[in-house]
Amino acid sequence: MMEHIVDITSLAFGGRGIGRIDGKVVFVPFTAPGDKARVEVVTEKKGFSEGALVEVVSPSPQRVSPSCPVFGACGGCALQHISYEGQAEWKERIFEETLKRIGKVEGVEFGEPIKAANPWNYRGRAAFHVDKGAWGFFGGKSHSVIDIDECPIVDPVVNRAFKGIKGALSGKKHGIYAVEVVGSPIDNRAVASFYVYEEKKVDWHGCLSGVEGLKGFEVRLSTERKGRGERICAEGDTVLSYAVQGFTLKAGIGLFSQVNLTQNEQLVQKVIEYAGLSGTETVVDLFSGVGNFTLPLSRGARAAIGVESSVEAVEFAEENARINGTKSASFHAAEAVAWLKQEIKNLEKTRPCVLVLDPPRGGGPDVVRMISDARPERVVYVSCSPPTLARDLSTLNACGYRVKRASFVDMFPQTYHIECVACLELI
Repeated sequence: MMEHIVDITSLAFGGRGIGRIDGKVVFVPFTAPGDKARVEVVTEKKGFSEGALVEVVSPSPQRVSPSCPVFGACGGCALQHISYEGQAEWKERIFEETLKRIGKVEGVEFGEPIKAANPWNYRGRAAFHVDKGAWGFFGGKSHSVIDIDECPIVDPVVNRAFKGIKGALSGKKHGIYAVEVVGSPIDNRAVASFYVYEEKKVDWHGCLSGVEGLKGFEVRLSTERKGRGERICAEGDTVLSYAVQGFTLKAGIGLFSQVNLTQNEQLVQKVIEYAGLSGTETVVDLFSGVGNFTLPLSRGARAAIGVESSVEAVEFAEENARINGTKSASFHAAEAVAWLKQEIKNLEKTRPCVLVLDPPRGGGPDVVRMISDARPERVVYVSCSPPTLARDLSTLNACGYRVKRASFVDMFPQTYHIECVACLELI
């Protein structure tokens, strides 16, 4: 393949640098805007090319040395070669341009980006893979495991437990193909879920009892190596506890929780701000989990209703309401669309209504269509995918809503992922 000298002028969602060769766009991983780079074209598409970085001829002012020894081989981070200020700048630009280009939003007040105070050691949850004696993360665009002892974006509590687990189980016949380690900030310890593809005779207690900082674990059998499988063993305390907005929340190890709990405080505060509660509103929180948004929102609302498909999450949410003395919050185990269909007439009687949703990465197209029927006065949409958010905002725009404000919270430094929040009002 031919090599070319390319000026990298911007950054794409996904973390690849953008340049041009004879006018045709080329995407080049591990380049920074402002780089002059020698690039080998590896794939030709109709409208663009994909390239590989051969060498940096002249570095961008935003280029820095990566902190991780396996950066570039590991598939976890895409931006360690760009200064944190540069990352935040380009994420903000990508976020705003995506909403304007795909979402067709106009007249939006974009808030200042909420940057991380510490762009390292923030991940309180990490899923490691195990294969052929290697413990770590998948390589970029592959299922080969990159062996590591620790990760610079993972919380020290999780790193410590992972290193101990790896040392205790390496070389043993255990059948593990993945292990998820989650920190419990309130007691500064971790819990782990081991996923095995076959049940072997393992003295789990004997192997793991000496792992520093590990307060409990479970073993789950999944012969097809997907899903959570069946729990076949558990020991110790596998409940996590964390604080948000003055509330103490508990969650089971397999339930969703934000990976960056420091930034989670900022995210919840932004949702509260955008909800604009005066004490007269009913808040409906779809995909509510264990009450991460519902409980803090309940302080400013007449009533807060959490809707969550996981029965286990609802049980924890109800317990969280009890232990925090919250009487204005209630939770329902139901799919979001089904619940909205059933309760739409009741919602019409509880005006004013504010609806909050934080759906999975794929968004909530079916939910968005139901929102247009329920017609809450205000919608606060949280998303970890700007393209998905923009698509759903476009749908809501066609149904009579207008995006008034939007912000991004940098929950995932060193990666291309962008957590964003938008506030819409019915016109």
